[in-house]
Amino acid sequence: MPNPYDDLFDPPENEKPTPPREKPAAQPLFSTPDPFNDHRFEDGPDALDAILEKIAEFNGEAEGFSQMLSKLRVVDHEVKNKTMRLFFVSNDPHKRGSLAGEKQYHELQMTKFLAIIEPMRGLAEMHLETVKRFNSDIDAHYFNVDKTKGEIESEKTLAMDGINLQRKILAEACDALQILDGGLKDTERRLKGYVNAGGKNNISGSEFELLSRKRQALTKGLDHQFDYTIFDTNLLDKTAFTLGIYLKETSAQYLGKLGKALNQ
Repeated sequence: MPNPYDDLFDPPENEKPTPPREKPAAQPLFSTPDPFNDHRFEDGPDALDAILEKIAEFNGEAEGFSQMLSKLRVVDHEVKNKTMRLFFVSNDPHKRGSLAGEKQYHELQMTKFLAIIEPMRGLAEMHLETVKRFNSDIDAHYFNVDKTKGEIESEKTLAMDGINLQRKILAEACDALQILDGGLKDTERRLKGYVNAGGKNNISGSEFELLSRKRQALTKGLDHQFDYTIFDTNLLDKTAFTLGIYLKETSAQYLGKLGKALNQ
């Protein structure tokens, strides 16, 4: 029978014999991924369905944005016949005739610019995420066991058309911002004529300089860390839009430009 008091007389910790170390289990030279724990096989929404859902979300946000573009009537601020004014005296339809009028017109264009660029940046982020998902998940090898080949091709066409529509909307917003940028610069050209002019139509050089710097920070996208000119469409893009073609550029090209434009 074991002595029930043995535990009371155990030797101190430093006198106990050191138990033998267990040998570590041998590690296999090559590990085989467990298909049940591999993230690539996780259940989740179908890639194409997720993209179409993102496109629907974008369209919901873009509806109000496009209505705002209509109401702002930015085209009214477009500066025309710049070259002609260099050689001929011509009536300037935007001229306000006074310092107060020019400053008010300058502030109006700044307000419209701000009203566009803030929501546009959010739409650009949604567009970036959609393009990223499409380029990485949808290719010639994409399939879904629950869809026929015809259904897959139809949904891929819908997705590509949706992405092109996103680019059209963002391109139109970019055009509006560029019109306002030109209008603001032209207004500052007229304002400069009032620098140290004296009388009630007088503006100091320092006030003019600060006004111009404030405009530059906004129109160059510095205030919002957003290079909106990425959506300035070239001839190739416009042709693609007209023909309904989606140009699937590589990540190092269009996606890289988008990420850089949004500082991502």
